[in-house]
Amino acid sequence: MKRVGLILTLGLLVFGSLAFAQTPVPETPGANVGGDLVIGVSQTFKDMDPRIMNSAYDAYVMNVVYDGLIILHPETLAPAPWIAKSWDILSDSQVRFYLNEGIKFHNGEDLTAEDVAFTFNWIADEANNSPNLTELIWVEEVIIVDDYTVDVITKPEYAPFAPGFGSETQSIVPMDYVLEVGDAAFNLEPVGSGPFKFVEWLPGEHIKVERNEDYWLVYPNLDSITYRPIPELSVMMLELESGGVDIVDNMPAADVPRFMEMDDVVVQQVGSLSYFHMYFNLQSPISSDIRFRKACYMSVEMEDAVFSIFQNLTGVKSYGCIPPALWANDQEYLRDNVYLEENDEEAQRLFAELRAEGILPEGYTVRIHTPLDPRRRQLATIMATSLIENGVDAEVIPLDWGPLLDLAYRSESDPVGDFEMMWMGWSGGPDPHDFAFYLFHSDNATVGSADNMSWTQIPEVDDLLDKAATTLDQAEREGYYVEAQRLIFSNYSAIPGYHYVETRGVRARVQGYTISPLGSMWMVTPYHNVWVN
Repeated sequence: MKRVGLILTLGLLVFGSLAFAQTPVPETPGANVGGDLVIGVSQTFKDMDPRIMNSAYDAYVMNVVYDGLIILHPETLAPAPWIAKSWDILSDSQVRFYLNEGIKFHNGEDLTAEDVAFTFNWIADEANNSPNLTELIWVEEVIIVDDYTVDVITKPEYAPFAPGFGSETQSIVPMDYVLEVGDAAFNLEPVGSGPFKFVEWLPGEHIKVERNEDYWLVYPNLDSITYRPIPELSVMMLELESGGVDIVDNMPAADVPRFMEMDDVVVQQVGSLSYFHMYFNLQSPISSDIRFRKACYMSVEMEDAVFSIFQNLTGVKSYGCIPPALWANDQEYLRDNVYLEENDEEAQRLFAELRAEGILPEGYTVRIHTPLDPRRRQLATIMATSLIENGVDAEVIPLDWGPLLDLAYRSESDPVGDFEMMWMGWSGGPDPHDFAFYLFHSDNATVGSADNMSWTQIPEVDDLLDKAATTLDQAEREGYYVEAQRLIFSNYSAIPGYHYVETRGVRARVQGYTISPLGSMWMVTPYHNVWVN
């Protein structure tokens, strides 16, 4: 699963505001206008309303149907203008954004400060139960100054982070239209201000969008884009090779060398800001016991398992939640001091101890849930096989994205959750906060949360993460994140899996497309305008 909370320090926000006087317009010299693009997507779709969207795969569509207040520069990842043409820092707790005028939603309504304030205040309102609430936890309120100016007021207990408003999950929605049709209807037939208009959604088959002829920023080169969910990657690779799809969002490591030799396919790769792990449900009476978690951990050599799938080509082993590309990742210490190597004898001893105490019932089958993504299914299968070899019955339960998230979110009637383990993924922005805070702070261990799904609740960790969110001194923050990770992973509430290397296959006829370390699939932005030959 994906979250794109793009929170940066104030210093980067200042850099962004000084670097650009207005929203840039992409130049595409020699580009062809026209043509249809087909994109292969490795999961199905769930939500089209960015306020509740929580999937990397839904985000691909958000990238073209909606516009964001800001965008992260594709090379520096610093905040840059989009809907907001510029901004000023008025104080330690107030940032003023000036909006471009003349932007229209697909239904003809003007995009104004009212829509910006509505979008962010709706997400930040706890009563709406947005899964993206924690991404704006530092926002006190967004205030309308005039038709094209808004002020973002931050809470006093938080440092003045540059807004994470470049995320797909904070794309701007039309207030009047949403209130007119209702949230449920809007989620099925979205209206944005982006370069493409939503046309149709045939579940399990495709989503189609067509050019917004009146797009305010630049005339989009493509006529239309079709997004086809193809969960079986072997099938998707055949489609890429035959030309049935133009871009694929994933590529197995085994296929990378083959496609790199092809003249009509380009393999694009970049280290991503992602983290994939198998987390334990700490609400479960079985997996809440640290002995069970350690025994599962020691049942498999995860380094070998990850390498067998990714070959260091499309993924690298993780030892903590913060990607190697970011500061405060503490990879070496976690690998040398916290990572548990395979130890079947000790694992079997702990399982026997748990059985003797009645914590692990005789004949009980441990459930490992996973999305349809074949790599996580493979890792779940390796874990299940290893548990069986150590005398514990186990099964892998792959689920489509919607049912999987429903299970992970739990419910008021069943806050415990009917599972022991689940493979999940996370994508964040260029700050450790985006990983450590969301995934492991107790405030995010709630029913309906898309963040701390393990329900890790360690007061010392909360204190460290709160301190890290209230200072702009990077050296001080790094110390807090390092100490927090050491406590988190010594608790073994999750088994770190891998950091994904974004790998996409692109047909040579596609021009102007560049892969993003954030996992986004941009087609038309202040820096992109994709076309086809």
